[in-house]
Amino acid sequence: MKRRLGSACGKSMGLALCAALLVAGPVAAEEGRGEALKKVEVQTAPSPVRMDPDKLAGVDLPAEEPFIAPEAVLEGSHRPRGEMLYHGKELIMEIYEDDPATFAVTDPFPFDEFVLVLSGKLILTDAGGQVHEFVAGESLVVPKGFTGIWKMLGNYRELIAVGTAAYENAYAAEEE
Repeated sequence: MKRRLGSACGKSMGLALCAALLVAGPVAAEEGRGEALKKVEVQTAPSPVRMDPDKLAGVDLPAEEPFIAPEAVLEGSHRPRGEMLYHGKELIMEIYEDDPATFAVTDPFPFDEFVLVLSGKLILTDAGGQVHEFVAGESLVVPKGFTGIWKMLGNYRELIAVGTAAYENAYAAEEE
């Protein structure tokens, strides 16, 4: 089957590739086409996503619906603010801020969650009574299944990373 010159020299191929076809024949053109496709793949590859510095600093975070049951609030108030910064195929990144408060976490945590404390202080007391304190700049993982006491001091703000599937599955189950 013969190729038409127009189909071999489509919009995605450059003038040099068309010249290679005319001078060296179809084999050189196919080799050149492979190089052209590699260049396209590089150009369309995913790029890094910068986290919004204003959101990380807590500027204009929108209010969220309270998600802690009133009976679980042991002291303080629950007025969450936050925003999803990234929602990818494998990873979700959120910024979360709340007023000083202490909550009882009685339902096991639904997924593993990476936390970077950005401001304030977080004190977690696990079900065994061990106290873990984290200040701005420190990070932790809250493991799936965690229960205990969650205490936030100061203007508490954190950056959260969670696996997309685990996150979506946990919240889909809540809606059922």
